[in-house]
Amino acid sequence: MLVQYSVSFDPARSPQGLLDKLGLSLGSLRQHNRRVPAVVLVHDPAPAELGALCATHGAELVDRGPYAARLASLCPEGWPVLAANPTLHKFLAHGALGQVERVLCVDCDTLFRDDVERLFATYRQADVYAREEVHTGPSRYGPDAVFLDVPALRRLADSLGVLPIPPFNTGVVLLNHGRSADLARLHGWFVQCVWHLMVWMSAHPEHAAGTGYGTLEGIGSAHGLASAEQRARALPYPSANQWIVEEVATWLALGAIPGLATGYLSPAHVPQNGELADPSAAAVADWQLCHYFSTDPRTALTWLDRPATVRTRS
Repeated sequence: MLVQYSVSFDPARSPQGLLDKLGLSLGSLRQHNRRVPAVVLVHDPAPAELGALCATHGAELVDRGPYAARLASLCPEGWPVLAANPTLHKFLAHGALGQVERVLCVDCDTLFRDDVERLFATYRQADVYAREEVHTGPSRYGPDAVFLDVPALRRLADSLGVLPIPPFNTGVVLLNHGRSADLARLHGWFVQCVWHLMVWMSAHPEHAAGTGYGTLEGIGSAHGLASAEQRARALPYPSANQWIVEEVATWLALGAIPGLATGYLSPAHVPQNGELADPSAAAVADWQLCHYFSTDPRTALTWLDRPATVRTRS
């Protein structure tokens, strides 16, 4: 078993914010467990501080080469637009370490509050575990068809001949039974899926207009860069939020794996977003890892100090 991070540094931006989040996450991991290997996969030239940070926390640093070059090899026409999306490397990291039986993939904006081996021990049966996507049926925030049109997602999966996977957030994903190797074989499929979704977004800017969700950088040029065949095969995007295209393509890619079993991580064990900002929820939560993706890290750190309930070992 191992804990895996995937990072990519934009040369046009200061790396400090990402380094700070990664340092907080690795520090909280190592506070509770120094045995489980941790690996940081970096997809671009890394700042010098990254090596020292990994060494401090006993994490292995693995260079995956330039992010843009990897995307260009998988989608020659669309890579300039694809490379502006800062999250696609997460899927391309799957399988990078060869055949690994169990991998916990986490974003840098995560904090551990307990021994990570406890999470591994609890969630063993399914191939893939993650939290449900926000604004879907199982979410405490309730469904929102503008954020994600689930029936449209199902129709899209059916048109591609893949099984519909219950939508989940990709910030914390536990892969069992060596499934990371299966995902590695779908890197090209995944990137092409993202590209065909982006080509459709480019041709239908009205789909996201006025919804309050941000648009991807350079998305308007996708239609012009695409070949006539790619424009004809554009995939209708089932969300007004262009930023979750990596997640949509991940769900579709997993649907191409025969016999894949998925399950949800409990919000009591892995809260996400602002769930722990509710004191009543925190009081009953036996949480082990939180993904605070839209919360200031300093606020998230205060959650570590809240009293926990008495916990029983699995």
